[in-house]
Amino acid sequence: MSNNTSPALKVALAYHNAWKNLDHATAMKVVADNVVSETPFGPIEGGAALHKSESEFAGMLKGATMVAAFGDEKTALLMYYTHTHPAPSVLSAKYFTVENGKITGIKALFDKSVFGAQ
Repeated sequence: MSNNTSPALKVALAYHNAWKNLDHATAMKVVADNVVSETPFGPIEGGAALHKSESEFAGMLKGATMVAAFGDEKTALLMYYTHTHPAPSVLSAKYFTVENGKITGIKALFDKSVFGAQ
């Protein structure tokens, strides 16, 4: 994993660490109200919708193990294994766009088939 301390990476890691510890209130502190998240299940628009989605997912989340983390001034990329009840280890990645210390965009990538069809 990178020891890169870019501004965007710091924000992305703050979000990720709160998310994996099921602390969604803290995770949302670094998310813009107008965030747009692209996921394998479809787009999620707005901070409230993202918070709802992540809170619903929390019921199956058991943790996450970081593989790599990189960032620059405005973007960050995290690759990690998501550990859940239906699937013990799912390789996942999120690409974050950060503006003024807040996440404005997330592009998430993982194999959605392990979570059932939607």
